[in-house]
Amino acid sequence: MSEPMPRVVDIALWVDRARRDPMAYVERQATEIVLTAIGGLPGYGSHIYLKGGILMAVVYGSPRATADMDFTTDLAPSPELPETLRKALDDALPRAAARLGYPDLALRVQTVRERPRKFGSPGTSFPALDVKVAYARRGSGEGRLASGQAPHVIDLEVSFNEPMHAIEVIRLGVNGPSFAAYALTDLLAEKFRALLQQVTRNSHRQQRVYRRQDEYDIAHLATRFPPDENERAAILASFRDKCRARGITPTADSLHDPRIAERARAEWNSLRQEVGTLPDFDECFVKVVALYSSLPWESRVHPSPTDGQP
Repeated sequence: MSEPMPRVVDIALWVDRARRDPMAYVERQATEIVLTAIGGLPGYGSHIYLKGGILMAVVYGSPRATADMDFTTDLAPSPELPETLRKALDDALPRAAARLGYPDLALRVQTVRERPRKFGSPGTSFPALDVKVAYARRGSGEGRLASGQAPHVIDLEVSFNEPMHAIEVIRLGVNGPSFAAYALTDLLAEKFRALLQQVTRNSHRQQRVYRRQDEYDIAHLATRFPPDENERAAILASFRDKCRARGITPTADSLHDPRIAERARAEWNSLRQEVGTLPDFDECFVKVVALYSSLPWESRVHPSPTDGQP
């Protein structure tokens, strides 16, 4: 069976949209370098998958601005992985910068931290790596880059043990570098799971968790890339799997929990700093609920033992 064709995107357009803001412009150039470096990591690149805000922006045209990069990996959280990944990234970053035509940008890993505790510690179901990649123009700021004190960094979060169903390859230009990412169906499934999980998390924490960006992203995807019948079935299968891993049992009515809309609405206006023109909350939430309700909830998940018997 042949592998599916990569999805080709023009990341140069996304980078160029920030040209009028020198700080944002160089940040996006650095982001392109990091994506290229990770995608080409020998032994790692095909096992680290982009998701979240940068995927939304680069591939799905979201205006929501974010500098953080979110990934999931199917690699094991072994104790030696943080240091070997650091070394591999530090080797790959200058090569990626040269390949993309950014020889004046220097990047290096500033910190790598295991979360919530050292890998290999007992009792950690969903560990993650927090990685800071620092960047600076050559000739200005390289000293602080070398000392690990550079002020400009891109935050990467790499999560482990997350169920995944659909991955695709993203190519930056027709003949450009590529990296792995969540397909649309897994992207939507994870965002639905995050909306539900904010309620279960809040029941165990004093500090509330708000997911207003997930509502915005789902509404954007539902409008610009409405999933067809097969995709809706794939979303539901992935969503159920992701919820099961977190101890959540979703139903067709789960989004009607008033706490979900309450949390999303509470910080909705803060999105204006990221997106500029902010759509109406209620209009977006209607789109989110409509897509959620359109998933094939009534379809049978597993055949009955009596199927096919008289």
